[in-house]
Amino acid sequence: MIKKYLNLCKENKKYLYLFLGLLLILAILELIIPVTISSIIDYLTIKNKNQTLLYIGILLILYITYNVIQLFTCKTYTIYFKNCFIDIHKKAMNKIYTLNDDLLSKIPKGRILNIVNIDTINIAEMADYMFDVAMNFGITIVIVLIFIKQNIVLGIGILAIYIIYLMLANKYTKQATYYEKSQREYTDKLIHLLSQTLNGLKDIQTSGMEKRLNKKYDYLRKSWGNKYEIRRKKYLNYSVNLKYLIRITKVFLYLYFMYLILCNQISIGKIILFISYYDRIFECAVNQMNSMSIIRRYTISLNRVVDLLNVDIKNDILYGDIDNDFIRGLVEFKRVSFSYKDIPTIKNINFRAEPNQITALVGHSGSGKTTIANLLLKLYPCNKGKILIDDISIDEYTKDVYSSNVSIVNQSSFLFHMSIKENLGMIDANLDHQMEVCKRVGIHDYIMSLPNGYKTVLSENGANFSGGQKQLLAIARTLLSKSEILIFDEVTSSLDTLLTEKIQEIFDDLKKDHTIIIITHKKEVMKLADKIIVLHKGTIVGEGTHHDLLKSNSYYKSLQISGKQEAKDYNE
Repeated sequence: MIKKYLNLCKENKKYLYLFLGLLLILAILELIIPVTISSIIDYLTIKNKNQTLLYIGILLILYITYNVIQLFTCKTYTIYFKNCFIDIHKKAMNKIYTLNDDLLSKIPKGRILNIVNIDTINIAEMADYMFDVAMNFGITIVIVLIFIKQNIVLGIGILAIYIIYLMLANKYTKQATYYEKSQREYTDKLIHLLSQTLNGLKDIQTSGMEKRLNKKYDYLRKSWGNKYEIRRKKYLNYSVNLKYLIRITKVFLYLYFMYLILCNQISIGKIILFISYYDRIFECAVNQMNSMSIIRRYTISLNRVVDLLNVDIKNDILYGDIDNDFIRGLVEFKRVSFSYKDIPTIKNINFRAEPNQITALVGHSGSGKTTIANLLLKLYPCNKGKILIDDISIDEYTKDVYSSNVSIVNQSSFLFHMSIKENLGMIDANLDHQMEVCKRVGIHDYIMSLPNGYKTVLSENGANFSGGQKQLLAIARTLLSKSEILIFDEVTSSLDTLLTEKIQEIFDDLKKDHTIIIITHKKEVMKLADKIIVLHKGTIVGEGTHHDLLKSNSYYKSLQISGKQEAKDYNE
């Protein structure tokens, strides 16, 4: 566990070691202060004014020193905690950016949300509790040795009680942690179900799903509550019942000191010192077990974060060292084949998409259109063949150059719950550039008509904008990337005729300085294309202009029956 922790937080080790050093100084001071108080009482008892004043002065210096060191300790820990949280959160987010659809389907969304928002904080706090355990253990050993020096039987007896307490407390806290782990799993499930509920709220409200959905919530809530109840029982055994052991032992300790003082074998100051040390031993024991309990809980967080960071990403995506950003945008697929989970999706694909032209990919669902787009976006590697841009394999470009030159606008592009300016600022924060692209796609005037203009906040996924307005914003955001090759995946599929015509005008304008690849089932958009690639079951079954294909390709003609209707099986 410690090795995992140190490896995860290695960037901030210097603050960790400084924090440990300051804690050691505080521990030493905690041992010296009771001795000083004991001396003050002994010198007061014999009315030695000078020695009493001397030790009171020493006590004052010790208190001031302790407070100053404690202040530096808190500041050091604050810096460590902040930096540690930032670094771990960044690592978790960078890993999430690499997750593909397969992996996302295997990890519940609720678990990911908990890992990033809760577990990262827990890990950052672990150092405080780990060092607390170590410091309290060190203080206890020193105090036990002092007791043994006073009376070996007394010292060994107190050590035995201390060990018994730790063993029992450890047993109960370990059991409590086991049930807390189960609780966390049900918390993940509740959050995951809530996320799905929010996404499908309209369907739930209009189809009477509430009753059955509430049964699922009731099951998860009750399961969570049952685990919590058992965990609390185990915790109460530790936090309440074990205290009897400490208090009964203290009664016998008072009886022993009564015997010693009646025999004139100990001073009042020494009794106060040893009682103080006894209280400190079991204060240390309680602190140790509280910290151990928290460490066990936070170890769950540590393991969850490490498991996420260690998710095996089978990344066969290759990049090279060509950083030439002057790309014309000639796209060429040469004998490209690709299989997903051993199922062929495209077979021996050959075509070119020219700069300053619109190339449309058409065909019914499952024909391979989206696969071609995903391969061009380098979301998957080709199984066979090559994809070239400007006669250079796409695997030879650097990642930065490639990602800045090939972009996509999806059918349902995601917009953040931020202002329009901030959404566009994800690509380019310059407001003048944002206004320029918004003018080009024809949404600038509408934005300026809003009370807050570009500072208007979009609701979740832009729900306060129409579908067409969201698409125009998505296109504007993509244009800010200055990509030479633009892919549009069914961007007009859910738009009315007027908005479809508007976006068609945008396509016609964009091809002046871009390579445009459109995936579409709308015949109006097909007519706009300079070249149409007709796909069926992963193969190209036609290529040409709309006019030529209508004359020569029966499958393409069947696609024209209805933009919303899938083409009949291709048997010709």
